[in-house]
Amino acid sequence: MTAPAPVAVIPVDAAAEDAAIGVLQGLRAAGLRAEMAYRGNLKRRMERANKTGARAAVIIGADDLAAGVAQVKDLATGAQSAVPLAQVADRLR
Repeated sequence: MTAPAPVAVIPVDAAAEDAAIGVLQGLRAAGLRAEMAYRGNLKRRMERANKTGARAAVIIGADDLAAGVAQVKDLATGAQSAVPLAQVADRLR
């Protein structure tokens, strides 16, 4: 049996990094494999998420942070939706 694909957590800017670390810890606490992409612009971080075989990307930008949400993107289908930060792990289980 193979492990489930990881979830990539992608802070868009420095302001979102603290929230992204909190989401990352929440995902791991919920038993999900998760990693955070630090380097490069958003496009490069998304490419890295795809290369690692991630099943979803959790994208947090300044506007998302102000609204208390993260953009959760299914990398297989391209579907994306705003999810409250506290509910990201539940959405990805």
